[in-house]
Parts: sequence; structure tokens; C-alpha cells
Amino acid sequence: MVETGRQLEIPVKVSETAARTMLVPFSTPFTTEVINTPMLRKVKMPALELYDGTTDSKAHLVVHKAQMYVQDVDDVAYCQYFPTTLKGVAQSWFNDLPLGSISCFQELVN
Repeated sequence: MVETGRQLEIPVKVSETAARTMLVPFSTPFTTEVINTPMLRKVKMPALELYDGTTDSKAHLVVHKAQMYVQDVDDVAYCQYFPTTLKGVAQSWFNDLPLGSISCFQELVN
């Protein structure tokens, strides 16, 4: 994984034996494993108010976890869908986390 500005060049799995490097067109603190895991099509986006950093972050996490739990998804899905629940300074906070530093949802929570 190579950082170029605030973007990543990461190895992307093409097949069981091959990978290629591509530039991720956005800033993300997720590891290569989280980025390379295909997003589940069955996930319904959580119906919760976007978090902007002005209310209780723990309450937002509780709602996000509950919404994901009832969909019977794995930890990677908890991570992949979390940024879609943010806006404003909360989205900026997430984007400013160290690139490649989050490999599971508990690390994101911490």
C-alpha cells in the first residue's frame, strides 16, 4: 500500500492468483483487506440520521450496530457502510484517520 497525497495505491485482488495495483480515488482509513472485500448486495442502507459530530457519537454507533446486526452481516460490512452514515465534520474526521489503519469495526469504534 502506497500513499500518494491522500489517496492509496493498493493491490486489488483480480483472481485467486493475481492482483493488480490501482489508485483508490478517495481517502480511506480502511486496510487493503476491508477495501478488497466485495460489498454485500443484500445490505439495506441503515435508516438513520447522518451523524455530523454535534450529538452523542456513542448513540450513533449503537444505532448503526443495531441496524447492521439485524441484517446478519459480517464485521467488514459494519466498516464499509459506516462512512455512509457521516456528514460534515464527522466525515472529515473519518477521512483524516491514518490511511490503512482500520482493519475491523472495533478499531473504528476505538
